[in-house]
Amino acid sequence: MKKLNILALLIFVAGLVAVFTFDTATTRQIQSRVLSLLSPFIHSSAAMEQAAESAVAPQVNPAELKRENDEQRVQLERLRIIQQKYNQIIEENAKLRQLIEFKQSAPFKMTAAKVIRRSSTTWWNSLIIDKGSLDGIGTDSPVITSVGLVGKTSTLAPHMAKVILLTDEMCRVSAKIEGTRDQGILVGERAALEVRPELHLRFLDRNSNINAGAGVYSSGEGGVFPADLLLGRVKRFENREISGEAVIEPAVDFSTLDYVFVIEMQVAEPTPEPAATPARTKP
Repeated sequence: MKKLNILALLIFVAGLVAVFTFDTATTRQIQSRVLSLLSPFIHSSAAMEQAAESAVAPQVNPAELKRENDEQRVQLERLRIIQQKYNQIIEENAKLRQLIEFKQSAPFKMTAAKVIRRSSTTWWNSLIIDKGSLDGIGTDSPVITSVGLVGKTSTLAPHMAKVILLTDEMCRVSAKIEGTRDQGILVGERAALEVRPELHLRFLDRNSNINAGAGVYSSGEGGVFPADLLLGRVKRFENREISGEAVIEPAVDFSTLDYVFVIEMQVAEPTPEPAATPARTKP
C-alpha cells in the first residue's frame, strides 16, 4: 500500500506539472478552473501581505508632524482670540443696553460719559471722563451709575472732566439712613490701591439704633446732590466720644467703572425785580 500511495502521489504531481507547464487549450482550461478555485485564498493572502507591510511601514517624518502640530496650535489660538473678541462685544452691548434703559427711566436730565483715564496713585480718589464744559458739564455736578452715586465733577476741560469719587475724603455728602430719622455727613477715606476703602457716616446720635444692612441715601441738603441717591449700606455702628459713626459699604464698585452719567442740576435763576416807576413831577 505504501508503494502504491507514493506512486499515486508522483503521478498526481506529474499531472499538475504537465497542466501548468504545457500551453495547450486543454491545459489552459484546467489552469483557469484551478485559479478560480484558488482565487479566494490568493486574495486573502494578498490582503494579509499588505496589512503586514503597512504594519512595518516607516513612521511619519517627525519634522512634518511637528509642523502640522504647530499649525493646529496657531489655528486654535486664533479661534480663542475670536471667541474673546466676540464675548467682549456681547458684554459691551449688554452694558450699553442697560445704560440706555437707565437713562430713559431716570428722573434726571443726564449726560452719558465714558471713563477714559485712571491713575494707580489716585485710583480711589478721582478719574477722568470724556465729557467737559463744551458738552454741557458743569462743576460740582453729581456723577452716578444705575447702582448709585459715584462722586462729583471737579476740574473741567472742553471735552474732559475730573471726577472726585465718593471714596475721596474731599467728597462729602449729606446722608440719611432708611427707616430712621438719623442724618449725618458721609465722607471717604484715604486707602492704598489694594484696599477697598470704606465710607464713614459721621455726626450721628450716639443712642441711635442703626441696623447693619440698612440703606444709606443722599438727603438732598446742601444743593449739590439730589435726594435719594443710594450711597451704600451700613456695615456696623460705632460709638465715638461725642457722636456716633456708621461704617458704610459703598453701593458702587469703584474698581470697575466704565460708563457714568453726569446729572445736570437745575439752577434757579433769580426773579428780576420790577423796575421802579419814576415819580411824576407836577407841572
